[in-house]
Amino acid sequence: MSVATCSRIVVGAAVIAVLLGTAGCRRTPSPEEAQKLLTGKWRLVVKSDCKDWGVDGDMLILHSDGKLEQHLKLFNGKHYDSDKEHWEYLPDHSISLDRRLVVSDPQHAGIPRSEVLILEFSDPPVILLNPHENCVYERFSSE
Repeated sequence: MSVATCSRIVVGAAVIAVLLGTAGCRRTPSPEEAQKLLTGKWRLVVKSDCKDWGVDGDMLILHSDGKLEQHLKLFNGKHYDSDKEHWEYLPDHSISLDRRLVVSDPQHAGIPRSEVLILEFSDPPVILLNPHENCVYERFSSE
């Protein structure tokens, strides 16, 4: 076997090891693991797709008992604070929020509504508001 062939085999094995290792990091957590990963404080990361929503700050607090809090502050001075709602992890990489005040949709702005949002178990985990926009809730603290 030539040195070039050995080198290709070693490089190929290294690439496969890296790919398998990366795939292992993205596995779907068990419901118990997901509950622990989701419990905590989440903040809205305001990027280009949501900069015109008028949000000064939006924080969700997901409690381990399924309780949901939302604390929203708008640039116009209005506040919304709710601490009696609920959340639930759905094993298809989704989260059900009992009632979250939505400000992104002009037709429903200011109306709390139930919704199911997509989860990404990245580091840190994020909740996507819309898969076609770059606005997400990002977990910044565990409970």
